[in-house]
Amino acid sequence: MARRREARRPASHRGGCAPESENALLAQRIDEFCLDAVASVSPAKVEETARRWLSKKNLDPNAPASVILLMEAFALAGYLALFSPALLGAAPIERFIRQRRADADHDGRAALDALGRASFYLIQLKSRVTPQMLSVKDMARGENLSLFDEDIPNAALGAYVATWLAPLPDGGFVALGPLTPLDAGALAEGLAFVRPGAGMSNPRRCAAAVYRHVMRHDGLRIEGLNLFPEDLLEELASVAEEDEYDDLDRLAFAFAATKKGDELEAALIREARQLAAARHLFQALTRNAISRQHGRADLAEAFSRISFIMMETLDRRAAAGSGDEDRSFESMAAEIDRAIAENRLPGEARALFDEFRRRMMASRRAAADNGPGDAELARVLQRIQALRAKTVEQGCTEQEALASAKKVAELLDRYGLSLGEVEMRDQACEGVGVDTGRQRRAPIDECVPTIALFCDCKMWMETAASGAIRYVFFGLPADVEAAHYLYDLIVVTFATETARFKNEDMTVASSARRVSTRSFQIGLAHGIGDKLKSLKVERDAANRLSTGRDLVPMKASVIEDELEKLGLSFHAKSQNRKRSVAPDAYHAGRAAGRKFEPRRGVEAA
Repeated sequence: MARRREARRPASHRGGCAPESENALLAQRIDEFCLDAVASVSPAKVEETARRWLSKKNLDPNAPASVILLMEAFALAGYLALFSPALLGAAPIERFIRQRRADADHDGRAALDALGRASFYLIQLKSRVTPQMLSVKDMARGENLSLFDEDIPNAALGAYVATWLAPLPDGGFVALGPLTPLDAGALAEGLAFVRPGAGMSNPRRCAAAVYRHVMRHDGLRIEGLNLFPEDLLEELASVAEEDEYDDLDRLAFAFAATKKGDELEAALIREARQLAAARHLFQALTRNAISRQHGRADLAEAFSRISFIMMETLDRRAAAGSGDEDRSFESMAAEIDRAIAENRLPGEARALFDEFRRRMMASRRAAADNGPGDAELARVLQRIQALRAKTVEQGCTEQEALASAKKVAELLDRYGLSLGEVEMRDQACEGVGVDTGRQRRAPIDECVPTIALFCDCKMWMETAASGAIRYVFFGLPADVEAAHYLYDLIVVTFATETARFKNEDMTVASSARRVSTRSFQIGLAHGIGDKLKSLKVERDAANRLSTGRDLVPMKASVIEDELEKLGLSFHAKSQNRKRSVAPDAYHAGRAAGRKFEPRRGVEAA
């Protein structure tokens, strides 16, 4: 069991050694640095080693003993990886020390120096010299050493243990991480690396051999060292389950225990979609390879299903325009290659990724070949692009903007009514992300929900990596293209009408002009929103009257089904903020928004 010591209490000076209070403070700093260093080690490397040691164990994720064993394996694998040099570079501990040294104070540098000289030891716990100091024997050289540790129980005295030791300035040592008791077999495994008169030939390889033996052959247990009372064992198991069996592990176990078609499967698929992220995908690919290597075909298949669901979900999110990072298959493949080169992912991860990508591409091509109304959809999109060329790219007034909005509505309704329900449900939803470039809300943002309503889309707001506000419109392809177009159109309209208002508002004092302009824009947003809502009510009623069909609930059902496949979580944002406006400017803006009238030239586009 990995035994993590609590912060050591300063003690009074005893004997001829350095003051134990100084040892306590330095040991605490070493401990803190060491735990930070272990946390920086590649999780994939640690997991691969631990699972290889336990490959022949029949672990039960619900059994405390299995959870404790897994936690112990991860702890030992973590310290082994920390002190093991990479094939083409330094050990993680060396990189960690270099990174921390620049900002460390005097005591911090002393602790880092001690960590840099740490090594693996086989020792026998001889006797307690003081409450904070033990006498131990180095089994490789036969020398007696002083070990600063106040937590080792008397029941452990006389035992042989394996551990990593860092030297203290007074010639003593402090243990790092686990103290692993050794039975005769484990001790013999370690002593095989000892050369008479020369000490231990390869400490890192010795540690790997000893830890592997202990994990595979159920090592010695000593009360208070790695054997604890039942209530404490259950507490440790619950902590270990949280730490070592993460959500991805638990999901894989659940998939492995569920047959395809079971009612539970739908809930598991939803959970996999919600977990979808590049780092979780890479972990699933790694665990797929590790499980297959060690004969756990059931878990390998579970991780395979999870990986494919995540890739499908990430692909859908990219098509929906969600997120501003490059999450294309090409970028993820390049990231996997870098991780493999840096020993953070196994080589099999790329082959698995490529296999799943081929399946994704085949599925995408099949959907494209069977897509309904492709020619008609292309014509609708072309008409919207023609409207864009006449308005957004040349500038427009609010009247021209509304005329374009009405024309877009006619195109969408004509196309939507031409589709049967089956054809509509066969369409793949798409999305588009609109980057505002702003980190603060502006009056034009109040038009966004109305644009989505007008075009029968869903919309949500995201925060880009830069901190800027970002909007996503999601729905059927033609509706999304229309929403994107109307958003850009209203942006241009805001610029045109605001410039006109400023020219007409020159009599206002410069100190009040900013408030006046913002008030006008708020009114303009409300006026445009009012007009678009009234147009939406009119066209929906006209469609129901002329055809007996209501497109809105049909589209909403399709979009909700597709939205669930994105695995996104949404939360409502409060809009209770009250703003002061200049009444005259506000009403001028609102009136401008409500005076939209279609123009023949634009309608004829």
